Amino acid sequence: MLPEIDLTESASLPEGSLKSFPAPNDGPPVLLTRQQGQVHAFAAHCPHYGAPLEKGRVVGGKLICPWHHACFKVENGHLCEPPALDDLPTFAVREADGRILVQVPNNPPASTDKPDATPTAEVGGTPPKSAAAPADARTFVIIGGGAAGHFAAQTLRKEGFQGRLVLVSADENAPYDRTKLSKAYLAGKAQPAALPLRQSEFYQQQRIELRTNTRATGLDVARQEIQLENHPPLRYDQLLLALGGTPNKLPKLPGHDLSGVLTLRTQADADAILKATQEAKQVVIIGSSFIGMEAAGSLNSETRQVTVVAQDKVPFEPVQGPQIGQMYRLLHEQKGVKFEPEAEVTALLGEGGHVSGVQLKSGKILPANAVVLGVGVRPATDFLKDVFALEKDGSLPVDAQLRAAENVYAAGDIARFPLAVAGTPTRIEHWRLAQQHGQVAARNMLGQQEEFTAAPFFWTQQYGKSLRYAGHAEQWDAIIYHGEVEKQDFLAFYVLAGRIAAVAGMGRDTAMLYITELFSRNKMPTPASVNPETDWAALD
Repeated sequence: MLPEIDLTESASLPEGSLKSFPAPNDGPPVLLTRQQGQVHAFAAHCPHYGAPLEKGRVVGGKLICPWHHACFKVENGHLCEPPALDDLPTFAVREADGRILVQVPNNPPASTDKPDATPTAEVGGTPPKSAAAPADARTFVIIGGGAAGHFAAQTLRKEGFQGRLVLVSADENAPYDRTKLSKAYLAGKAQPAALPLRQSEFYQQQRIELRTNTRATGLDVARQEIQLENHPPLRYDQLLLALGGTPNKLPKLPGHDLSGVLTLRTQADADAILKATQEAKQVVIIGSSFIGMEAAGSLNSETRQVTVVAQDKVPFEPVQGPQIGQMYRLLHEQKGVKFEPEAEVTALLGEGGHVSGVQLKSGKILPANAVVLGVGVRPATDFLKDVFALEKDGSLPVDAQLRAAENVYAAGDIARFPLAVAGTPTRIEHWRLAQQHGQVAARNMLGQQEEFTAAPFFWTQQYGKSLRYAGHAEQWDAIIYHGEVEKQDFLAFYVLAGRIAAVAGMGRDTAMLYITELFSRNKMPTPASVNPETDWAALD
């Protein structure tokens, strides 16, 4: 039996509080909370990126991470929402004689506050137990090793599926944290070892047949077979299509095929950008998308000039409006990034087969040793065009359970699904939402008939400034601001047809946590009822 640590006095932990305490003898910190009179003890950092959970909140019996909103059940630490992959470690705790006593293992799961250098799954969670021996004759196939496909695979095992499970990925690497590529990885703060979502042993323990560098080329729904390049067809009982997106490459642009013209989607893409920009003095980013702007911030340095060419006046204007876009432009300009707004690229110029410049419609030529395209992605569904009635953008329509056809589900970037509340068919390219799709699709492959109702949530970080966004608004009638956008301390409410469709925030992590939960529960207040003094916790 483990020895008990006398951590603190009972009076120091009032009802509802979250407090972190250092353990004696250089042990890991312990997070305590009292809920309905009962004390619970956990590891103090989120097993996703190591966020201090004492800055989170407990809502509806869930402990929610303050950074990226991973959720854990207070009763047992079990993971209920990504982007964390594992349960939150719990410790035995009791109260006696006015003191709180905790049992902490000698070697508890690791914890860190340096996520850029740490594999996501190694931050400090408790991974699923090894899968049981086969007791099911069915074969489930997942096509796509990104956020949706990977999370679906682990969910199937967690939910008790014991049949054959095949995870097919066109990527040459095992599933990895793509969100780091445009940020820490390009900035040189994260090494390749920090990218994998899981270590190789995980797939063996969970009996997941991981096939990398394998591309799907066809689908026969009637025969329940998926065709694979250079491999025999795979027959499935249940199929999940989680194909992700393909970066746009501007094929009609003269010079688009020059060496040094690069896109960013995969680890191989990021490696190619790092190699191409190692000695580069001039880098041009075409497009002010989130990927483009994150790449601009990561590649910018004292010895390298980064210039962003965009059709819009300010970054993110179609998504977040001109005021937030202007704030981001000023933030980048203060760091030395240059902008060519409301500009059109007419050609990419080259010398010896390598890009040397970017020509604008105005006649201006921007010198460039490397060019990064950040002009969006399209669903990677080309091989499905003769199988399904795809939307104009290439997305695959699904119902509320993410079903595309009998025994076939779709998740992540390719899925056009009914967005909760309004029910409007929507396609969203968010990492966390793709994981949530994977979780729901996996459960429905097992016959649970669960509808997808989660609220979209994403984050971006540039120069250490994090913006969080909940809900979804492709258009709006008005934007209501609380706080000061120019000081990166605000909430922005996107109002459409008399309701709040989305909220963006900086410096308001706690409010954004509650707002995301309100969206998920369809309890967002009316625009007229919110003001700068609104107590978001009281509305939940």
